[in-house]
Amino acid sequence: MRIIPLLALLSLIPAPLTAQVAAAPDSIAGLEIGSISFEGNQYVSEGTLAEAIQSRESPSGFSQFMHGTFWGAFGSPAEIAEPAVFDNDLDLVNELYKREGFYNASVTREYDVDRREGTVGLRFLIDEGPRSIIDSLVYEGLDSVSAELAARFFDNPMIRRGDPYRSGVTSSEIVRVVTILQNNGYPTARFNYEKGGAFRYTSTNNFFIRLVFEPGRLYHFGEISVKVDPPRDDIKDRLVLRHLDFAPGDLYSRDLRVTSERNLNRLDLFEAARVDQGAVPESLNASAIPIDVLVKPQPRNELSPELIVSDENGALNLGLGVAYTNRNFFGDGRTFSARLQGRTQSIVELLRGARLRDSAVIGSADLEFRIVQPYLFSRRVSGFWTSSIGIEKQTLYILSILRNRMGSSIQLARTAVGLVEWTLERVEPEILVATDQPDTVLKLLRTEDQPQFNSIIAFTWQKDATNGILSPSEGHIYTVSLEESGVLPKILPGIRSGLPFTQYYKISLLGRWYHDLGKDRTSLLAVKFRTGYQNKYGESKYSDVKIPLNRRFFSGGSNSVRGWKARRLGAMPSELLEFGGNFVFEGSAELRVNHFPNRGRFLGLDLASIWAVYFVDVGNVWNDFRDFRTSSLAVAAGVGFRYETLFGPFRVDFGMRVYDPGEAPGRRTIFNKKFFGETVSGGVFHLGIGHAF
Repeated sequence: MRIIPLLALLSLIPAPLTAQVAAAPDSIAGLEIGSISFEGNQYVSEGTLAEAIQSRESPSGFSQFMHGTFWGAFGSPAEIAEPAVFDNDLDLVNELYKREGFYNASVTREYDVDRREGTVGLRFLIDEGPRSIIDSLVYEGLDSVSAELAARFFDNPMIRRGDPYRSGVTSSEIVRVVTILQNNGYPTARFNYEKGGAFRYTSTNNFFIRLVFEPGRLYHFGEISVKVDPPRDDIKDRLVLRHLDFAPGDLYSRDLRVTSERNLNRLDLFEAARVDQGAVPESLNASAIPIDVLVKPQPRNELSPELIVSDENGALNLGLGVAYTNRNFFGDGRTFSARLQGRTQSIVELLRGARLRDSAVIGSADLEFRIVQPYLFSRRVSGFWTSSIGIEKQTLYILSILRNRMGSSIQLARTAVGLVEWTLERVEPEILVATDQPDTVLKLLRTEDQPQFNSIIAFTWQKDATNGILSPSEGHIYTVSLEESGVLPKILPGIRSGLPFTQYYKISLLGRWYHDLGKDRTSLLAVKFRTGYQNKYGESKYSDVKIPLNRRFFSGGSNSVRGWKARRLGAMPSELLEFGGNFVFEGSAELRVNHFPNRGRFLGLDLASIWAVYFVDVGNVWNDFRDFRTSSLAVAAGVGFRYETLFGPFRVDFGMRVYDPGEAPGRRTIFNKKFFGETVSGGVFHLGIGHAF
């Protein structure tokens, strides 16, 4: 009888606010998921485990507030615990460990319940145990292929005897071998899933991998038919066939079909091109697969107005133009175009009545004629010729430029292109000198006021291994450029009409890297490195003739160090910044985050197309590389906004100066200045189309 009052007394003692339970009680349903953690995992990362389960931690309180305040348009709601989902998560983690070869892994879970906060923490307790290995590996069914082809299967296999077992890698090896077969004459090659596979020994948990392939019959490319829709008399079959990477009689290759289609779509002649495989013949006497090529031509003659929005010279340019294009100019697939354009960074100043010579006006105009020959000696080599006359207005000078340029582009590999150019260029500068400049500055400015005629030879190599043109998320781009001026005018003085010329060389390097941090294209890291050096040589090294103004390096602007306006950064007197330098070094890093994936639309905007960017830039430009000092590297940081469109992202960036080497000592860093009164108020907005890099 005394037990009953004791139990009644105990019932009045409050339960603990936080408790750990070993199984999911119904009472956790409806609680907010405060945390998810993994303990004991060594081989499998926490990020991989977190991606494998369905449950997610609740977002921050601010994100939940934004979601509730703006009717779900911004932020995210709280994540609520569901016992059935937790049960499924446990199964998902166990399945993940089996796919990774941990068949003795033990995974349990515990919950940390906080009644006061109304949250539950989910903890997975993992004992991975030993990992299964591949102790036997055989390839079968490849006896019918040539010895040379069979050797390729073992050049760089994705799995080997003794490797840890992973089901995903085994599947990738199957795809690799089937792809090699399909690209070497065996279009019907397949893997026999009934006979082959991964077999686990229950005694050791190790695996016997048996890869059984069925190559099928050997086939070649057969007859190729070309259809032009709508028909055009000027587009002959020969024009299409020479851009294919295969010919009748060649071994069949799926990749060659794809690259041939890409070749045709690169031409400016067609709106679309398709290379289709006909039916694989079943007759034992037939070994050729017919190919159908369908092309849809663009209009032969086209006259179009142009609205220009570009990111030229590190700033937003607006302008108008008109262009005429003749496709298949005199046949042979060549294209002729004529284009008249005018663009400016100073549209507001011009609308207010500013004149061309005003220092606030920056812009350019040019008339250009261009011929492109897409097939020069081979389908991998194209040629071009351009002739133009133009005018470029900067703050302190006006350049009149007459240019004749010809060159050739060579497809060195699937991702690599080489470019050779020869430019004959007459540049006539007019320096807009203010009379109140110091004599030393006036003297330097006058040396710039001299016309030149230069013969410039340039070699460029570029490798583009990214997964997209406008907004890549993985891969890299490398560009190396070498430029020389002065050899031909020295050898043939008659071509320069008595005008001075400059003997100089120039080296430029550019690298860009992209990485998807979350593997779901919502958080991307982009990095850029750029450097270049130029210098005079020969007789020019001891003359007053300068390297042309339009060939120099500049820093600052929307695709440079964004804490400075375009061409306003340099390790030289401020009066001479507009004239650039001979050595540049820059680096940038951007974190591009999509905060609203799959969130629908708000105020007419697709929220999935909105990106936030957080960036850091470093760099400067110097008169010579011997002037380089790490203490003269400028540093900027800021935030940006991107909205993805069909023509690339619309871009707004705000950059602030973190370290300004042009300031007096004691005033250079962000810590030496008022944050809002100086750093923020001195920041620079940049507008542009396309990413900064």
